[in-house]
Amino acid sequence: MNIINSKNAGALALKNALQYINDVPKNILDQLTSPKALPWYGFVDVEISGVPSFTMFSNNDDFVAQAYFWRGLDAYESTSLKLWTALARKSANIIDIGAYSGVYSLAASKASPKSKIYAIEALDRVYSRLLINKAANSSANISCFNFAVSDCNAEIDLLVYSGQDILVSGSSTVPDACARTPHETKKVRSLSLDSFVEMNGISSVGLMKIDAEGAEHLIIGGAKEVICNYLPDIICEFLPTAKADDIAVFFDSLGYKYYKIFESSMKIFQHLTPPVTIEPPDYNTFISAKSHAELLSLLPGFEVVVVD
Repeated sequence: MNIINSKNAGALALKNALQYINDVPKNILDQLTSPKALPWYGFVDVEISGVPSFTMFSNNDDFVAQAYFWRGLDAYESTSLKLWTALARKSANIIDIGAYSGVYSLAASKASPKSKIYAIEALDRVYSRLLINKAANSSANISCFNFAVSDCNAEIDLLVYSGQDILVSGSSTVPDACARTPHETKKVRSLSLDSFVEMNGISSVGLMKIDAEGAEHLIIGGAKEVICNYLPDIICEFLPTAKADDIAVFFDSLGYKYYKIFESSMKIFQHLTPPVTIEPPDYNTFISAKSHAELLSLLPGFEVVVVD
C-alpha cells in the first residue's frame, strides 16, 4: 500500500492544488495530468449530473476514469451521458455495444435500477476491467458479454492498436477504419445483435449505444430485426470511414432522424444524414424515431434543434 500511495502522491497533490486555481489552459492541464507525468492507481469516483455516483478502477490506463479523477463532475461526454441516462429511465432493456470499461452501462444501471443492461466488449483485457467495475458497484442489473457484435455468427479478426499496458478503446473489426498499423490481431467470437437478442430471450430493446470504430454498418446490418421491431433510441459514434450513406438508407426507411450531440451545451442538432467527425469532444450522434414533441417530453433541459 505504501508503494501505491507514493506513486499516487503527485497526482493527489496536484488535484488538491487545482481546486484553488481557475482557468488553467487546456493544453497545459493535459500535459500536467497525463498518465506519464502523474500516474493514478486505484478507484475513481464518477459523478454524472442527476445520477447516483459510482466508482471505476484505473491502473493508470483508463482514460475515462482518469478524466473523472482530474475533472470531477460530468468530466466525460457530458451531454451524451445525460441524454443516455434520461432515456435509460424509460427503457426496460438496454444494450451497450463497445462497452469499454463500463461508464455507459454503470450510468444506466444507477439511473434505472429496474432496467436490464447488456454490456458487450470484444477485447478480453478490457472486458476484464468491465467485470471489475460491475463487481465494485454491485451492479446486479448489468450482464457482461465478451464477443464482437457484427453481421455474422463466426470467428473474426479484431485489430488492436495499443499494447497491453493501455486499456485501448480503439479496437476494430474493420481493417480500413484506422490509418494506424495494428499492434496485434486477435481472433474473437462474433454474433449478430439479432442472434444475441434471440439467444438471450430479450423481449424488447429500448436503448442502444454503439461504439465500434468503423464497424457500425456491420452491427446495424446484423440488427435489422431488432431495430425494425423495437425502434430503439441509439447513441452512436460515426468515424469518417463509416458507411453513412448505407446506414441512412436503412434508418430513413424507418422514420429515424439524426442529431449531432454537443457535449458542452445540452444541445442536440438535427442533421439530414448521419454526421461523421473526428473532432473532439463531439463524437456522438443520437438516432431516434421519436417525434420532436416526444423528445422534448423525454429530455427536459435539452435543446432539440430540428430541421424544418
